[in-house]
Amino acid sequence: MLLAVLAVAAVVFFCSHAESKMRRIAQPAAPVEAAAAVDGTGAAYAQLEATTTTTAETIDETLCFDGNICVSDDARTTAYWIEQDRDITQCIDPVLSSYMRSADLCFVNNEFQYSTRGTALVGKPFTFRGDPENVCVLEDLGVDAVSLANNHVYDFDEDALLDTMDTLEDAGIAYVGAGENLEEASSILYYELDGITVALLSGTRIEWTEETKGAMQTEPGVFRTVDPTLLYERIKEAAVNADYVVAYMHWGIEAVTWLEDYQVETGHQLIECGADAVIGDHPHILQGIEYYQGKPILYSMGNYWFNGNTMDTMLAQLHLTGTADDLEVELQLVPARQTACQVEYLEAVEEQGTFYRQMESLSYGFGIQIDADGVVTAETDS
Repeated sequence: MLLAVLAVAAVVFFCSHAESKMRRIAQPAAPVEAAAAVDGTGAAYAQLEATTTTTAETIDETLCFDGNICVSDDARTTAYWIEQDRDITQCIDPVLSSYMRSADLCFVNNEFQYSTRGTALVGKPFTFRGDPENVCVLEDLGVDAVSLANNHVYDFDEDALLDTMDTLEDAGIAYVGAGENLEEASSILYYELDGITVALLSGTRIEWTEETKGAMQTEPGVFRTVDPTLLYERIKEAAVNADYVVAYMHWGIEAVTWLEDYQVETGHQLIECGADAVIGDHPHILQGIEYYQGKPILYSMGNYWFNGNTMDTMLAQLHLTGTADDLEVELQLVPARQTACQVEYLEAVEEQGTFYRQMESLSYGFGIQIDADGVVTAETDS
């Protein structure tokens, strides 16, 4: 069976749950200008890596990641939640929410806007906007931070995007992947856990023509990464300033299990630039897992709680142990199924085994194995 759910209380940044071991910090001051990491000289980057602060403090941290969540006004998930008197335990299996709430850092993809303003983009077949009060769903689930780098966070134009960011800030939930300008949209989110600094950033690369507005020097929008140059620069900067770096990417094609070449190429390049894990979404279904240079790439987390369709989903947990100088990382999958506007934990051993074999099948060619506890390992590293 999966590892027992931690008995500790929820860990929530700025929320009224248990006291957190985590705190959000401003960008750490690198001893050398981070720009040197992208000047093309290996010596400059090596110097920056060598000056990163390390510690011998024992680490035992868990980072939890979900896929797409949507509580827009016209979503079936929202209607069901309201029918259940807005009791999230009737929508998300308490076992799953326990994993989310007990993690030291919980991160999801926020695939809609929080606002009552704005006008739906002309010609877009699906647009998602929800009452700002619906942010309590994230609070109830213990979510600490979200990605806004997706193709629905600008559905009702600029005002609704600004309202979304304000709503999240008021709820004490951090965001990456969008902002009032390009600097903010491409910014790195740093958290200090016990003995380790974790960096998060997020970008979107699904629209070759600009349907979802990309942030500009003085204009709001998402962090568009069709040209990944700035994305790679930010990853190198994060690697200088943090002990563990996670890139959360919106990429791929909807409703297919195969990968586009650029997903693999970008995933590999992100790790070569300093990412320790790459986690993707957008296809709305699960895609495979690869270990590259010993580090995991989860190509699509699929829908977590997004609509009424029946499909497999999961939580992905990264367990960080050891010390900052000698960090050990374990990837564990928590199997689940979205069905009828609910997310169910797959408790039966037979169902879990079927889920793990499916994930291995989706990862064909990458040589991964998943044991009975959902722990993912690589037969051989790429």
